[in-house]
Amino acid sequence: MERKLVGLCLLWGIALAAFPSFTPAAEATATVALDRPPLEIRQGRYFRWASPQGWKAKETTNGVDLFSPDGITFVSSALLHGSFGHMTPRDFLVMTMRQVNPSARISGSTALPSQPGIWGPWQLEDFDLAGVHKGSPVHMHATVGLSAGYGRYSVAMSLYQAPVTSWQHDKLWLPTVAQSIVVTNARQVAGQDSVMLPRNNPLDNSGLIESWRQKGLSEDRISQGRREGTMGYTRLEDPDTGQRYEMPFEAYDGGVGGYRNPTRPTELLRKLPPGY
Repeated sequence: MERKLVGLCLLWGIALAAFPSFTPAAEATATVALDRPPLEIRQGRYFRWASPQGWKAKETTNGVDLFSPDGITFVSSALLHGSFGHMTPRDFLVMTMRQVNPSARISGSTALPSQPGIWGPWQLEDFDLAGVHKGSPVHMHATVGLSAGYGRYSVAMSLYQAPVTSWQHDKLWLPTVAQSIVVTNARQVAGQDSVMLPRNNPLDNSGLIESWRQKGLSEDRISQGRREGTMGYTRLEDPDTGQRYEMPFEAYDGGVGGYRNPTRPTELLRKLPPGY
C-alpha cells in the first residue's frame, strides 16, 4: 500500500516530465517576442499551481482547471487512479474531449518513451488537437500517461488550449503553467482518503534522517536548475506579502540586479529555495 501511495505521487510527475518536449523556451523562434506573463503561485486543497493574474481556478480531487478571463485560453489537468477496465492514452483523451470540447479533433500524435510503473509500464503520448471554443478556432496540446494491469488503469493527463491567432506566442509559456500543477495532498487526492493506509514508523536515527534530508536538498537544487533552464521561468516571492510568482527570465532587470515586483515595481522579488 505504501508503494501504491508513492506511485500515485510519481505518476503526476511522470506525465509532466514530457512537457519540456512541447515548446521549450530555448527553442523559441526569433520572430516571436518573449513577452511572457508573470505567474502567481497558488495553493489549493490538493494541488499547487501557477497562473497569470486574473485567471480563475477550479480544483477537484482529480485535477485542476485554469481559465483566462475570456475563458478561451486554459490549462486542464486530470488524475485518475485505479479505474477498472481497458483504456489507451488516445481513448482517454477522446473520452475527456467529449466533456471539455466536443468539437476537438486529434490532428497528430507522437509516442514518447515509456516509463516504469507499478502495474505496468507507463505509456506516454503527445497529441495535437484542433477545434472551436466560444466561436473561436483553437489549438490544443495534450500529454497523456497511462499505466494498466490486473484489469485496472491509472491516468495522468495535462492539456492546454489557446486561440489559433495567438498560439505561436502562447505555446511558449502555457507548458510552464501546465507543469506547475503538482500534487501537495497525496493522502486525499484521487480519493486516497477513502482507503486505510498502513503507517510507516522508521527507526528514529537522527543522523541518517539528516543525511537523507541533505541529499534531497541537493537533488532539489539540481531539479530546480534543470526546470528553470528548460522552461525559462524562475520562482520568486514577495518578501512582504508572501505572494509567489513564476517570472520569465527576460523580466530580469540588470540595472537593479533582480526581478521587479509586478505589484510594487520599485521593490525586488526574492528567490525561493528549491522545493517551494
